[in-house]
Amino acid sequence: MSAQDWFARHVTYPLHERLRGRHTLRELHALARLAALPRVAVQRHCAAHLRDLLCFAEEHLPYFGPLFTRCGLDPRAADPYAELARLPALSKTDLRAHRDEMVYRGVPGGPIPHSSGGTSGDTLHFFIDRIRQAQQLAARLFMQGLFGVRPGQRRAYLWGSPIESKTSRLKRWRDRFLNEILLDAFEMSATQMDVHLARIASFKPRVLYGYPSAAALLARHAARRYGPADFPWLRLVVLTGEEVTADQVAQLREVFGCRVVSEYGSREVGLIAHDCPQGRMHVVAPHIHVEIVSDGLPLAAGRCGDILCTTLNTRAQPMIRYRIGDVGTLLPEPCPCGLPFPLLWVAGGKITGFIALPDGQLCHGAVTSHVLRDQPGIVEFKTLQRQLDAFEVLLVVDERFTPATIPCVQQRYRELFGPRIKVDCRVVERIPPDPSGKRRYVVSDVAPDYTGFEVVCGPARDS
Repeated sequence: MSAQDWFARHVTYPLHERLRGRHTLRELHALARLAALPRVAVQRHCAAHLRDLLCFAEEHLPYFGPLFTRCGLDPRAADPYAELARLPALSKTDLRAHRDEMVYRGVPGGPIPHSSGGTSGDTLHFFIDRIRQAQQLAARLFMQGLFGVRPGQRRAYLWGSPIESKTSRLKRWRDRFLNEILLDAFEMSATQMDVHLARIASFKPRVLYGYPSAAALLARHAARRYGPADFPWLRLVVLTGEEVTADQVAQLREVFGCRVVSEYGSREVGLIAHDCPQGRMHVVAPHIHVEIVSDGLPLAAGRCGDILCTTLNTRAQPMIRYRIGDVGTLLPEPCPCGLPFPLLWVAGGKITGFIALPDGQLCHGAVTSHVLRDQPGIVEFKTLQRQLDAFEVLLVVDERFTPATIPCVQQRYRELFGPRIKVDCRVVERIPPDPSGKRRYVVSDVAPDYTGFEVVCGPARDS
């Protein structure tokens, strides 16, 4: 480990997390201790935390107390999993309608506003807390550690950043002290990808973390001049935010010469599962409980159904039997890697396309989320690029929506994609999936299509 890596691991990263009010390293050590226990001990730990959550929800969250009574749920019963199964699945509609009744204002550090919609096109506003933040970071560090990557070692993020923070000097200094760099996935022209690759070569990260489509496009561009021998320091590529395809994995392995893994999560519940060195996806069970259901009823391991998630430790706004919107299976067999956490296989998911601009730049479609997900009244959206300078934006709205929102959306699109583009906003009742069944919320008729490949890992959605 270099002196800079050591300093980031032992000084700047712990200091940063302490200043943010997060006990990330403490959560990392706790997760590592649990991962060393037998499976039955982990199950007992998780059951106790689920019981604590149900008791907390009954006492502090006005939405759940009456619901528990109607469903005959006893939070203190011996089998909290059987009690949990009495509840209906929690939907985005429920969260929108009853958010204030689900929020605990007394959480340490206060509830933190959060929103989703980056790759799903389905907007939602909710709250998280510092426990959720710390445990998500700890889970990511723990799972990457299974591949030999340690806290403080260099990481490169091929990710989207809000437009207003692109030039933040404070953010750049923070990244430098934490041994991280941000490569903007919203700017993917050939020229910009050359800049990205030059920064990667200079920085020499141990991990490249990013959107599958953007990472694969960068690898495809890099293949013209680079090969595995040019990236000997790169240990791991972590893909998240979209479905992962066989072609993407093959391209990344061929160019970068390292392991390529998936991380699965959502903004609403955080990191759900992550690939292990055996190529299996493990639920981070001490932090989140996953059920597979059909018509709301739990299914046995090995059967495929809707994925429901319950956040075990979050208190600002716990998600209890929350319907993610994906389909999957809990696998019954243990993993050869020895981790005592359940195995999950996810089928289907969301894909984010690219947007082509007249100057030759290629933008990752998640940039549209920064236009739309914070606009009041927009429940769901889809962007269709018909020509280089013409966009159609489909909007599903609720009672908070006003016509004044449309000029605001049009102006934000022009700020992103050019002052002369035409933006036609249409309010619709629903947005159906593509004819293929995929859920793409950015579709371009003029950008290259990198989405028609076999999916091998299921969705690696944004956490």
